[in-house]
Amino acid sequence: MTDQSDPMFESPSYLMFEMVRLVRRTAARMLPGQPRLPHLLVLWCVARSGPLSQRAVAERLRMDAGDLVGIVDALEEAGHLERRRDPEDRRRYALEVTEAGRLFLGAGLDARVRLNEALFAPLSPQERALFKDMLLRVLAHHDDRFAGQDTGRDTCARTGAAAPDRASS
Repeated sequence: MTDQSDPMFESPSYLMFEMVRLVRRTAARMLPGQPRLPHLLVLWCVARSGPLSQRAVAERLRMDAGDLVGIVDALEEAGHLERRRDPEDRRRYALEVTEAGRLFLGAGLDARVRLNEALFAPLSPQERALFKDMLLRVLAHHDDRFAGQDTGRDTCARTGAAAPDRASS
């Protein structure tokens, strides 16, 4: 053992990687059977700004179109989304959230609040706000969807997907 600090623990990108792993493990334990975050993001985006084409959802969320197809298929099969002909272009489909999907989204966002409370329990409310603000600042530097965000304002309608108000704790 040396007295030098571990370079991995000095790396914010490594710490974020471990944080993502912690979030996934904790979510699997705390929220069995609840939707994964990508499913909630798609529902949230369509609920806020729909009806939308799959291409528009992929662009707004900056998701791979191939990954989105599987998510939309699962959400449609569960009765949370519907594909309907786009009235402006009958060759395309538009995604719309069903009433069941809106209820599912609400329950999923509420569950995410509980998850965030458990994950960030060691931080005071002021530290949580500071942590969120720092994350938003880094994201905004690299991704214009997060520019000008303060408390989870809706940006899906504008350009992308900032965190919904209920999930910002």
